[in-house]
Amino acid sequence: MVLGILCGAKDLPRLLRLKNQRHWGDRWMSRQISRQKVLILGFGGIGKAVARSLSALGMNVTATSRHADAEHPDVDRFVSLDEAIDVIGDMDAIVCALPGTDLTKRIVDERLLARVKRGVTFMNVGRGSVVDESALIAALEDGRIGFAALDVFDVEPLPPTSPLWALPNVLISPHTAALAADEEAAVVELFADNATRLLDGQPLVNVVDTVEFY
Repeated sequence: MVLGILCGAKDLPRLLRLKNQRHWGDRWMSRQISRQKVLILGFGGIGKAVARSLSALGMNVTATSRHADAEHPDVDRFVSLDEAIDVIGDMDAIVCALPGTDLTKRIVDERLLARVKRGVTFMNVGRGSVVDESALIAALEDGRIGFAALDVFDVEPLPPTSPLWALPNVLISPHTAALAADEEAAVVELFADNATRLLDGQPLVNVVDTVEFY
């Protein structure tokens, strides 16, 4: 997500285009990250990690929560998912870290994207089902979204016929944003920690809600 923020703020597509043209180009103003506002949709483990990183960069962080009294040291303001549409027009960047459930399906739709600030940076590391891809593509094509970094999609692998492949202002990663060489070791460590917590009667980490299923 930090990579996506930087690419959007510093106009990576323009830099790559000029490089391919071997053209120095004119100087232009880039957006100062420390002056930007970001909205994080979904404040679970991923959302909290994103907030910590972006807050450290000096960004003003708004996050969604189902709890009206939510507080977190890396978040300047909490809103409900329903209230996101009222604040989204002030945001320079949007991070989607929502799980894929019936309640979140297509929550990022044409109605929401119609309210964004022109040129906003959009990122999704949650689930592809959360986003109406047709509405997203339209917003990318008309400039409402200036840059998008996408790790998840409605259909995976992303079909070769998807317009997203051809859009110069889109960075695509094939659901690999969390992959690392030591991933299996991290899984084992988490399992061992949870096993110890279970035996000691301590709260477990990453417990799945059997009603919400995340």
